[in-house]
Amino acid sequence: MELTLTDAIADYIEQRKQAKLEPLQKARDKVLEHSDDPTEISIAKSQYHEAAAPIEEKFNLVNWLTSASRRAWQISLATHAPKYTHGDSKASSILANSDVLSDSYLVTSSLKNMQLDFAGNSAVFDVASLLKITANNESLISQLQDKHINALKAFTNDAALLSEWQAGFEKALGDEKLSGHTLTKQLYYPINLDAENEPQYHLLCPLFSSSLAHELHKQVTQTRFGEAKEIRDARKKGYFHKELAVSFPATAVQNFGGSKPQNISQLNSERYGQSFLLNCAPPTYQTQSKPPLVSTSIFNRQFSFKTSSLIREFKAFLSGLTEQDRNFKTRYKRDYFFVQPLLDILFNHVVHIQSLSEHAGWSDSSDCQMKHQHALWLDVYNPRQAFQVEREKGDWLEVVAHDFSLWLMRKLENKQQYLLGDVEQKYFKKICLHELKAFERHTPKLGGK
Repeated sequence: MELTLTDAIADYIEQRKQAKLEPLQKARDKVLEHSDDPTEISIAKSQYHEAAAPIEEKFNLVNWLTSASRRAWQISLATHAPKYTHGDSKASSILANSDVLSDSYLVTSSLKNMQLDFAGNSAVFDVASLLKITANNESLISQLQDKHINALKAFTNDAALLSEWQAGFEKALGDEKLSGHTLTKQLYYPINLDAENEPQYHLLCPLFSSSLAHELHKQVTQTRFGEAKEIRDARKKGYFHKELAVSFPATAVQNFGGSKPQNISQLNSERYGQSFLLNCAPPTYQTQSKPPLVSTSIFNRQFSFKTSSLIREFKAFLSGLTEQDRNFKTRYKRDYFFVQPLLDILFNHVVHIQSLSEHAGWSDSSDCQMKHQHALWLDVYNPRQAFQVEREKGDWLEVVAHDFSLWLMRKLENKQQYLLGDVEQKYFKKICLHELKAFERHTPKLGGK
């Protein structure tokens, strides 16, 4: 048989009383278990009754409810508590209307089973717990909102006392005078005038919704503990499980209240100050592998971007050279620290394009703007026989090497620090041609040749 709301309230007060009596009972029982001395036993019982008497008096149903109703004004029912924004905020708490559901946005009023919060003096949160006790879909909060407290009528026949309880508990349903505060940091942006020429505003920084955060915390926690752990284990092992595996990846935790989360709100205390933040980062950009139809050369902006940092280092190296640096050691550094790594980047870039076998023949497209000799190098799996015959001749190798040397000369140009001429251009072409021929010998061909 389900408990009535009256029974649930009586049990709640009894549990609070027993929590206070428990340490006294343990001290008494310890003496009773380990002593046979009648004097010690009598003293232990006397000390227990002396200490327990004020607790029994305090937690008498009528006395406790009367005290609770007189303390209730120190807390206020809320869905949005201002202290989440700043601990020193003196603004009023806000209770969102749960009757207005939103179909367009996920907001507090969208919650079907909204958990209500209480803000104010944390020493009075025992009253908040009393008001939130629910039995048969009914609570003291709902009764107070309906202007009655029928669940408390079983505890007294005094109509005046019932009226006092009702008036006292109603003060916890919200602040009598609503007020704002600068520390809530609410920012309103003016939009337009309404029909009566009154200014309208858009709230850019709303109050933190504790009720919404509590529901999110509940959902995330459920996916990580209890039965959800069995579902995750089954998924890892490849076993069947009848329930759906739900997860919230890459969440963050925001803490409120430090070591005293109860100073923020009651629900914040229940969450131990934790509130989950969902990952709102944009998706990671993934480049699409497509042939370079719109580029006129392999030495395009994409390749220049890949080599930009190395080019900067190369220019700095050349700028620091003096007449005394005209030696083998300097040339070695130039070739193996800069020119060769640039060619390695070039060949890695080319391998990526050549591997697009699903786009074989792309250079024959009318949209292709790539230089013909470069296309012969890149479109290695082109099925057209005439293309492959021309590619096998290898005349394009000289053109590619020449274009590389021109590109590198243009990138290294710095007339204020040094001058590069035909000698350097021919040398860069020579190195590129040598490496390009070696690269071509190891390039897979159409038909596996």
